[in-house]
Amino acid sequence: MSTLDTMASEQLDVHLAQLEERLDRDYANVTRARLHALVDRERARFDGARIHAFLPILVERAVRASLAAT
Repeated sequence: MSTLDTMASEQLDVHLAQLEERLDRDYANVTRARLHALVDRERARFDGARIHAFLPILVERAVRASLAAT
């Protein structure tokens, strides 16, 4: 039996995987490993968050800003 937290976590994982795919298409010059590390780093900033609905967009903005700065 799944809990709401488990389902939300699984859904978040799917959204972040889709985000990595978009970033991989948009930043062909950046390795997939680096993109994954950046997404993981930004996701970790929100580990204690109670609401995850906006996490993918917050992670995406932070990763894109980081990539634009380099």
